[in-house]
Amino acid sequence: MDELLGSLEHMFSTMMGANGPPVAAAAASYTPTDYSIHFFLQLAIIIFTCRVVGWLGQKLLAQPQVVGEMIAGVILGPSLFGMFWPELQAAIFPKETRNILYVGSQLGVSLYMFLVGLTLQTDHFRSKAKSAAAVSAAGVITPFLIAMLITPWLLQVDGLFAPDITQAGATLFMGACIALTAFPMLARIINERGLANSPLGTLSLTAGAFDDAVSWCVLAVVLATFGGTAGLAVVAIGGGLLYALFLMLFGRRLLAPLGRAVEKRGEMSMTILAVTLGLFCLSAFFMDVIGIHGIFGGFVLACSCRAGCLRRS
Repeated sequence: MDELLGSLEHMFSTMMGANGPPVAAAAASYTPTDYSIHFFLQLAIIIFTCRVVGWLGQKLLAQPQVVGEMIAGVILGPSLFGMFWPELQAAIFPKETRNILYVGSQLGVSLYMFLVGLTLQTDHFRSKAKSAAAVSAAGVITPFLIAMLITPWLLQVDGLFAPDITQAGATLFMGACIALTAFPMLARIINERGLANSPLGTLSLTAGAFDDAVSWCVLAVVLATFGGTAGLAVVAIGGGLLYALFLMLFGRRLLAPLGRAVEKRGEMSMTILAVTLGLFCLSAFFMDVIGIHGIFGGFVLACSCRAGCLRRS
């Protein structure tokens, strides 16, 4: 028992430790106030640019708002803004602040996917389970078949893969990359088109979620192959399956008191809101720490929350 607890403590410490490359010492560093100043300015510029470019995309190209927002990200990055005004772009978006911006973006997209999960019509999914399974299987199998065809040719391109990579590892990597869908982007398009409550929207969301989860698990297998240990893949696949199974079996029962409290009060109190956000953060943390992605934590938690009054709140 002591050995098991010790191994679990070591694994947790490893997951929570620094996993990036070593950083060389700099002549000057950013203070917390510097990060705050940059973050709020970056956020304002990103929000305004996304709205303007998204509006132009809707009016001129008849594209969803989210497509224009994606283009806005390219405009603000080194590909355009950094190419014409490199010093200004580096001053507004210095590389030292990108980690803070990344965390903010993950919080936003995970919260959005939590809200998307609350609107998912599970009755539509149950009525079309066979169709959802067929679409999901096609979305996984087809990319890996394409990867099997193109990987031998891509391996001949110098510098594209690591020199010591095997054909099997490269095939798995390419298949996972092709199979990955922009799940939050898909959800935005479905919601903007008013398809969130339709059978087609539910089918697309569930199939996309399954395909992305499988692709992240395959990437975990590839990383485990490169690292020489199967621990990463076991934790990602096993942890993801166990968590999804736990929520399927016990999620509704455990979250039902929250729905009853909202129904009794007629609105969501600050306490219920705090509990809900805390559960969301823990769910996103768990899916992130096992190596899948935080957005799935919020999404699967919301899908298991079937209390109608809590969804409406």
